[in-house]
Amino acid sequence: MIKNPNPKSQILNPKRIYKPQNMNRTIINALIFMILFGLQSLHAQKRIKVDGIVAVVGSEAILQSDIDNLRLQMKEQGLPVKDLDDCELLETMLQRQILISEAKADTNITKMVDRNAVRDQAEQQLKYIEMQAGGLDKVLEMYHKKNKQELLDAITDFNYDNELYNAIQRQITEKVDITPDEVKHFFESIPADKVPEFSTQVELQQIVIKPHADSTEIKRVVNRLKEIRQNILAGKTSFNAQAILYSEDPATRPTGGLMTIDKNTPLVQKFKDVAFSLDEGEISEPFETEFGWHIVKVDKIKGRQREVRHILMIPRVTSENKRQAKEKLEKIRKRIADGEISFEEAARNFSEDKESAKRGGLLIDPATGESLMETTKLDPAVYAQLVGRNEGDMTDVFETRDPTGSISYKLIKIKKKIPPHKADFVKDYAKIYQMALEDKKQKVILQWINDHLKNTYIYIAPEYRKCKFKINWLSHE
Repeated sequence: MIKNPNPKSQILNPKRIYKPQNMNRTIINALIFMILFGLQSLHAQKRIKVDGIVAVVGSEAILQSDIDNLRLQMKEQGLPVKDLDDCELLETMLQRQILISEAKADTNITKMVDRNAVRDQAEQQLKYIEMQAGGLDKVLEMYHKKNKQELLDAITDFNYDNELYNAIQRQITEKVDITPDEVKHFFESIPADKVPEFSTQVELQQIVIKPHADSTEIKRVVNRLKEIRQNILAGKTSFNAQAILYSEDPATRPTGGLMTIDKNTPLVQKFKDVAFSLDEGEISEPFETEFGWHIVKVDKIKGRQREVRHILMIPRVTSENKRQAKEKLEKIRKRIADGEISFEEAARNFSEDKESAKRGGLLIDPATGESLMETTKLDPAVYAQLVGRNEGDMTDVFETRDPTGSISYKLIKIKKKIPPHKADFVKDYAKIYQMALEDKKQKVILQWINDHLKNTYIYIAPEYRKCKFKINWLSHE
């Protein structure tokens, strides 16, 4: 199952992304998690007596309980809190709120963020959360909301604010760049006892073989989809009803396969190609993607967006299909171990993961573009196979499941392994570069906030006035 609360359908293209973070970004991520998933929000002053307020930005109040809950949430997520005091947490909240307030006043930014699209996203999120929690009643109880509309409004408001927050940060920092000399100066300015420590890093290659259903099973699925299509076209049933009964996409099945998409929606390309080739009311013939076989109907065309319904059917993979796939990869492994073929050659010739196959099986972190990855950020199934193995070793053939539940068999080789160590300017330049760039962006954002505070009402409670803030909030009261 997909672990994070993402509303994406099974046909989304799932990729694990790791982004380098500084402490401020770490706090923001925890704050986002806290706000979205039920702890006290920045709007909680509506439910708490006035003496709980520790700061106000414009018309938005921040409560002591917000800070306490943020610290608790960070601790529960295993994030570093030992060296953080309440002053730092409060300032992060202040910064976020001022950026959102300024973004709402900037028509260039509000034009970029489509609230209707954000609401569609919120509806998909809520459907997914309902499915995971076991029903709407449990979700409402979990998030302390009276009804579905109230919860949907809360998710929409949060998502909209977060889109504005991200958009204004991008606008402020879009021209920020950094030179090698600045990277070096940044690294040399870190006190010796504060130099970051990196966990074990590895460069990995992979070969992937997938079990495939028999041709008779594929024919059965295609014929069933054709039959469903004909019954819908003949008026014997509705697409909505058939999707609820037969679709194997759990994220959209409860709503009759309904999705709102545009050409930027992160779906597999084949699905989008078909969906955008149809006229309103038209139903596609069965077509295949990496997730199975589909039929798609366009319900409405709304400018760049389309409301579509789809039915997904997945051909059944038998135990014999699995055995054959695993056996094929084990034979490939033996050929590599015997020196008959190199890992790179085998990956290019046999791997069914086309992206990594082009690179001789080399895996790339999509966020950083680098091949070196920290083991703590790897998929747990992959990490478990690396324990006790050294540079140059191959794993055994092992089974994995992607977020959609599809099975693959993998063989991993450790091309390079760097043990835990303190940051080294030469060896870890790519990571240090990202840290330095993020630090520079944060300074630019802080300066921008400071320059835009004069038109915003700021209040800081007496107990926080002795804090050593990065911004002189008190001068703008």
